[in-house]
Amino acid sequence: MVFEITLHFTTDHDLDLFVDRVVPRVRGRLVEPPADETAESEGYKRLAVAVTSASAARDLCSHAFGFLTHLKGARIVFAWNGLDGVRQFGEIESGQSRDAELLSIRLGSAAKAALDGARDQEGDASG
Repeated sequence: MVFEITLHFTTDHDLDLFVDRVVPRVRGRLVEPPADETAESEGYKRLAVAVTSASAARDLCSHAFGFLTHLKGARIVFAWNGLDGVRQFGEIESGQSRDAELLSIRLGSAAKAALDGARDQEGDASG
């Protein structure tokens, strides 16, 4: 049971720095990002992280905001699937701590709902 979050970066440089500085501290693992023609056509550089808890999803957001504090004018767009299967998006920019806090809450709640739903389905299937 994992919850996948895709991060979109505007430059290769930002993505490479994030992978070097932040990914080793993230409680999750890198996975292949899902196909997204819109992101590719807009030139986003993407990576996806699979987490196994709501707190790990919130931590990813906190680490991303910490990373952005060292960059001027940078942003990261987060994408994940909601319980209804609809793709959800959130964005944080350097210097926007309130947006980062709100996104952290959204991501944590979405991860908890998805992971709890997956556990319930596993329980129903085995019992």
